[in-house]
Amino acid sequence: MDEPSGLGERGSAIWQAMATADVPRNALVLEAARLADRMDELDNIIQGKGVLNLMQFRLDFPNGDDEPYTVEVKFQAPLAEARQHALAFANILTKLSPADSKAAAAPAPVPADLPSNVSPLDRLNKKLKA
Repeated sequence: MDEPSGLGERGSAIWQAMATADVPRNALVLEAARLADRMDELDNIIQGKGVLNLMQFRLDFPNGDDEPYTVEVKFQAPLAEARQHALAFANILTKLSPADSKAAAAPAPVPADLPSNVSPLDRLNKKLKA
């Protein structure tokens, strides 16, 4: 499976570890890989170590126009953005994780002799007395 271009170190590791022959799954794996790389870049900004390299664009200057173009990209809250990325990343990983083979234990049925509004502690005390 060929690795998509543009992935960073962590994104590349996620792609290599999780990519399969399943195209829909790989779409999620790719998004998880991209999110991991973006989170690394956001973390660098939060720590004051760098700039955000998320966008690439090209400007075409019209002929004869001496006015320069000014492009300004602002990220007002990198910490909030990092939290949102982390939530999206966790959500994607949850969708990608294999289903747990063990089903959760069913809750114990309420004994017929106890009303449903009895607390678990009262149930335990009744059980211990019996």
